[in-house]
Amino acid sequence: MAKLRWLVSGVGRSGTTLTYSVLLSAARAEVPNTLGRYEPFLWGEQTWDKLPSEFGDAFSRTDAISAAGIFAHKQIPLFLDSNTPQMRAFLDETLPRNRSVVAKLIRGAGRLAAFLEHDPDLKIVHLVRNPLDVVNSALLHFSFFGGEFHKSDEARFEAEAQSKFPGVCRQIETEPESIKALEWWRLMNEAALKSAEQYSDRLMVYPYERLMEDVAGGMAEIISFLGGQGTAINEELLSEKVGPVTHYKCVRACDRDEIMPFVNDYFSDQRIFSREGDASHVSAWRSKLHEKYAACVAGPPFAPGLVRNLAPTVVRNIAAKAQQEAHSARVAGEGQVVQIVDKVAKRQKADVVPMLEKAISEVVSLKSELESTNTNQLKRLLELEKSNEDLHQQCQLFSEHNEALEKKIRQAEKARMEAQYASERDLKAAQALISKLRDRVTRLQDERDSKKKDFEKLRVEMRSIEDKLRKSDVRLRSAVSDRERYRQQLTELSAVLAPRLSTIASLRPLRFVLRQRQRVKAGLVEVDANGVVGPRSK
Repeated sequence: MAKLRWLVSGVGRSGTTLTYSVLLSAARAEVPNTLGRYEPFLWGEQTWDKLPSEFGDAFSRTDAISAAGIFAHKQIPLFLDSNTPQMRAFLDETLPRNRSVVAKLIRGAGRLAAFLEHDPDLKIVHLVRNPLDVVNSALLHFSFFGGEFHKSDEARFEAEAQSKFPGVCRQIETEPESIKALEWWRLMNEAALKSAEQYSDRLMVYPYERLMEDVAGGMAEIISFLGGQGTAINEELLSEKVGPVTHYKCVRACDRDEIMPFVNDYFSDQRIFSREGDASHVSAWRSKLHEKYAACVAGPPFAPGLVRNLAPTVVRNIAAKAQQEAHSARVAGEGQVVQIVDKVAKRQKADVVPMLEKAISEVVSLKSELESTNTNQLKRLLELEKSNEDLHQQCQLFSEHNEALEKKIRQAEKARMEAQYASERDLKAAQALISKLRDRVTRLQDERDSKKKDFEKLRVEMRSIEDKLRKSDVRLRSAVSDRERYRQQLTELSAVLAPRLSTIASLRPLRFVLRQRQRVKAGLVEVDANGVVGPRSK
């Protein structure tokens, strides 16, 4: 049986968890013992070999975090085209070569070329989604730079990005959260697209928008590319919610305006949308996105309510510390009871009853202390829950007030957008008309210049013909004059020669006789007895 080695990649909030769930189920239908590795750079064995619906409360427990994964993530560059010893060791341990495995990563988009170089059997699907939805969702749930779990990757991301994409990466240290998230989305996806060009037969880039149009068809297409059987899809998983769904728009109008040019670049990227039918869908997707974020709240850029390095890990640590304190108190109390029982057993010859009473008294005291400790910890947890409820109520009130404001803003924004669209449409029509008029004027000017050149050429030719006609007329008149002169000379010559010609004509017989005489003398002919000249006899 062939091994299935599949990897789901993305930058987060792009449908990677849903795709991982479907692919892991489909792989296990073909190879039952297929391993599952969910975010091995962050989460550990609490989430491995499970579908996302089986994770339970793993994300709220600190013991689910993988210290080895975070250490490897911090040691390995964010952008990596070839393997390093740390990368090889981590992959060999996490994705064993002798097993079928399906893995999912949102922290590996800049490392895909290294993954493929290390494992020749590995195939990858990288999911992409428009930056406005991705940034809006990420701002509400987590940071791409991992500040909730370790020292933020912002500094090394900026340094590595400036080295890999010189002149393209912007400095993000002082930028708002939305721009930081946008830069991560932009450069990580660019790195993945370059890897796809290098390994086109093993790395597929698939847009989230196309997947949501036909989830079943999209999943079948992805599985077919990876080398699996599309018939093994569990259709129940296609509609299952496996992650937090974002309905609230937290990006401000200024954030939206900063991100929107990159949205247009995303939908125009032929490396992502290259199919024949994509053009019509892209137009609809873009219009829907514009409508969705048309009424964003005005004001300064969005800022998280808590500093990323203080939440949520520290909150989890508070709860874990309280639980640990209660456990330690219970263990200490049990230990003291054991010590008391040991003391009683050693002093069997002593007065047992008073010692037992004293031991019982101490046990009751320890129990009350333990209950007091547990009560204090419980109160502390209840206070935290109450604070959380108060905060939740305040958030609800704020949300209701915010919704009312958003409704008014949406109405005003809708009117503004309609007016803007109308003005833009009129402006485009005017610009198109002006462009046509300019083209017409240019063509007329070109025709005028061409005709002017033809006219000048004809004028030159006409002058040349006139000169030729003038010269021909002069030569003709000269020829006529010469002809008349020659005719007169011939007339005169004829008058002079006429008498002479008549005399010459009368001398013809005499000349014949003289010639015959000369021939007789030369012996060429002879005269017979009758006086007739004939050939000389031999």
